[in-house]
Amino acid sequence: MHSLIIRALVLIILAALLAACASATPTALPTAAPAAPPATAPDKTAPTATAKPAAATPTAAAPTPTAAPKVKRGGTLRAAQQNDWVSMDPLLSSVNTPDRQMIYDPLVFWRSDSKGGWGPAPALAESWDLKGNTATFKLRKGVKFQDGSDWNAQVAKWNIDRFITNPKSRFKSSLGDIQSVEVVDDNTIRINMKQPMASLLPRLSSGQVDSPYMVSKAAVEKYGEEDFGRKNPVGSGPMQFVEWKSGDHVTLKKWDQYWQKGLDGQPLPYLDGIYYRLIIDDSVRLLELKAGNIDMTELIQGKDIASVKSSPEMTFTEGTWIGNNYRIAFNSTAGPFKDNLQLRQAALLALDREAMVKTLGLGSGFAAKYLLAPGMVGYDESLPTYRYDQAKAKQLVKESGFAEASGVTLLVISRQIDKQQGEMIKSMWDAVGIKTTIDTIERAAHTQKTQQARSFEVTTVRNTGLPDADITLTNLLPPKGEGGYTGLNDPALDKCLNDGRSTYDAKQQTEIYKQCQNLIYEGAWINGLWTQPWNWVTSSKMKGLIPSWGTNWELREVWLDR
Repeated sequence: MHSLIIRALVLIILAALLAACASATPTALPTAAPAAPPATAPDKTAPTATAKPAAATPTAAAPTPTAAPKVKRGGTLRAAQQNDWVSMDPLLSSVNTPDRQMIYDPLVFWRSDSKGGWGPAPALAESWDLKGNTATFKLRKGVKFQDGSDWNAQVAKWNIDRFITNPKSRFKSSLGDIQSVEVVDDNTIRINMKQPMASLLPRLSSGQVDSPYMVSKAAVEKYGEEDFGRKNPVGSGPMQFVEWKSGDHVTLKKWDQYWQKGLDGQPLPYLDGIYYRLIIDDSVRLLELKAGNIDMTELIQGKDIASVKSSPEMTFTEGTWIGNNYRIAFNSTAGPFKDNLQLRQAALLALDREAMVKTLGLGSGFAAKYLLAPGMVGYDESLPTYRYDQAKAKQLVKESGFAEASGVTLLVISRQIDKQQGEMIKSMWDAVGIKTTIDTIERAAHTQKTQQARSFEVTTVRNTGLPDADITLTNLLPPKGEGGYTGLNDPALDKCLNDGRSTYDAKQQTEIYKQCQNLIYEGAWINGLWTQPWNWVTSSKMKGLIPSWGTNWELREVWLDR
């Protein structure tokens, strides 16, 4: 009898253990949005207002998985994207497409941590040391490109030299402070810079909208740049190029010798392949997902979010840290806003950003009162901002001496949402005495009028989020009015931004960028309107998606539960 009782207890314990194993779920990296939309900031409309600094936002690398769940290998992921391909060569393409993240590796990954911060994580570089005007990178050993050639310091130098010297390179500006690259030994490079460059890591990372991925030197030299980018792209990523049919699709297949291991201890990826389809229309992409013809897409319209969230067949992931940031910028070189601070302040106070979110976002978005995004060093919701105050706006218009009859012209791009936004701004400005006319032009002409000719008065712009305070602010407000939208020449702001990029101390950066944001607020030359967060919609059978900072798709650890 005693033995029967013991056997029964053993069976009960075994059953409990099996049940626990069966309920395990993947925990490779965070799959939920790591940061929440910013709350409504305090009402601070006086241009000289200052605020008590908040604690710095952490920017550590992504956490290590805490468990090793069972994953399934095999299968081809079917994904639909909205932008056509121009070239597979990261150096040449003016359009960022999600296949690059699988063909190539960056020097540095840009990953989130459990607290909502973002920062560098090892990729082809295992470690780095930034001091003064130099940055030393220890490279990952034993990595091969898909053509069998080696990843080493000579190849790393060649790639970075190509970024900063090739006449066709799209990275010459963003990496322009790099003077030279030295090979220290087979697995070490030293980058020499014109000045300290705190944004070097994010600029070399996968967090960029256009990331400078490392490519095979041997393949470029063998095929030439044009054929490399069109027919023979070779990287060190987890998948190899198979086919590109322009205007239709790109096919990739698994590469068995990838250096990164999965949760099962075997080389990534889990998938056998990915088939990327070009479907430009947002609604059609969603219909294809609902029909089961694709497994993944991105950036669905706000009106469709509720139906996706309610469907057990789909998973919705929203990135509050990345999206389409709508902003408004005044020309500092000419026009009615040039020498009239009160008029600029009035125009910003007249804008009801929450109404824009509700009307234009259709269920998705938040008012963007700052130029920085949640998760960035220097982001602080206690900083002063221009909240909607129609009465104050009317008062400032009168005090500014602006003659309503003369009016202002608002330049907008001829995209549907931009035009709707322009009509809302016109209505809000008309209501406070700023009579507004809308000038609608296509995107290329808009770039020429704003960033080149400066032949505008005030304009709305849309930018995708960038991973770093320095990159974001100098993109919008570069020194000495070079580029950007406002053409602003502000020595105090230029010095502040230079101070921020010249220190590697995160606490110092945080305080400096708060000062810079106060200067931006006081000048009232550019301001946030609202943000349409990026989103990803997947079949419920697709597992392991890691939301990324940029619009790239991080699919290294994705698997299909079929």
